Amino acid sequence: MREGDKAKKEALRRQRLLAAQAKPTATEPGEVNALVIGIGPGLCSVDIEGAVRHVRCEIPVVPGDEVSVLNDGVCGIAPRRTVLTRTDPVNERRERVIAANVERMVIVAAIANPPLRTGLIDRYMIAAARGGIQPILCINKLDLSTDTSPVAGYEIPIVLCSTKTGHGIDELRDRLACSLAVLVGHSGVGKSSLLNLLTEKDQARVGSVSEETGKGRHTTTASRLYRLKNGARIIDTPGIREFGLGPVTLEELKAAFPEFSGERCRFSNCTHKDEPDCAIREAGGSRYEAWLRLLEL
Repeated sequence: MREGDKAKKEALRRQRLLAAQAKPTATEPGEVNALVIGIGPGLCSVDIEGAVRHVRCEIPVVPGDEVSVLNDGVCGIAPRRTVLTRTDPVNERRERVIAANVERMVIVAAIANPPLRTGLIDRYMIAAARGGIQPILCINKLDLSTDTSPVAGYEIPIVLCSTKTGHGIDELRDRLACSLAVLVGHSGVGKSSLLNLLTEKDQARVGSVSEETGKGRHTTTASRLYRLKNGARIIDTPGIREFGLGPVTLEELKAAFPEFSGERCRFSNCTHKDEPDCAIREAGGSRYEAWLRLLEL
C-alpha cells in the first residue's frame, strides 16, 4: 500500500471513530446498548442483555467497550473510563488500546518455567497506573517453587496460585467478584489454565513452554471476555514477550512504585537518582534498580 493510501485509510479510521464517539449511547429507534466481548476483522462479538451477537464493526473497538448497535452494526462508543494500552510493536509512535473500562488488572507471572520477569511486571504496573486500573499480582506455578522473594518488595495485592493444585484460585476469584478485569502476562505463565479454573469451564486453549528457549507458546490469539458465576467478567489477552510503554512520566513511575512514597524520602518530587540525602537511593536494592531502568524510558 502506498503512503498516500495509508494516510487516507488512517484519516477515514479517525473520522469514523470521532463520529462514533460523538454519539455514544443508543438514542435512535432500533438502537441497543451492548458490551464488546470479542473482536475480529470487520466484526465484533457483543453481549446484549446476556445474548451474544456478532455484528459489523467499521470503527476500532476493544473488549470492554460499551457500544450502541443498529442494524447489526456498531454505530457508537461510550467514553472509556479506563484503558489498557501499549505501544504498537510496528510503529512505536502509535498507541494500541488492548482493553477498555476495566477496574482490575491481573498481572500473571510464573515463579518458574518460564523464569519470573520482574521488569515486565513493572511495565504492567505503569500501564495500570496510566490507565486508571487497580493492579493485582498473581504468582502462578507455586507447585514448582515456593521462593517468592523476588516479589517481596511489591506493595500491591499478591495472590499465590497453582493451577496444578488449585491453590489460591478461590482467593483470586473472590478478589475479582462483580468487577471487570483484564488478565495479562508473559507467554507460558499459565493464563489460559488460570482462566479455565476461574470460569470453571474449559474455554481457553492451554499451551506449553519451549524446552529449547524457555519461552511460552501463544495460545490466546485475540482478546476475549469471559463471565464468572460470582459476577466477575474477565478479558483474556494474548501472552506477550515485550510490552512497550513509550515515554514514562515521573507521576506514572511513582504510582507504580508506591513503596517509594510516604516518609521514606524527604523530597516531595524526588527522582531518587541524583538528589542528595535521598533515603531511597541510599537504601538501593532490586526495586530501586528497576526504578532507575524505567526512569530512563
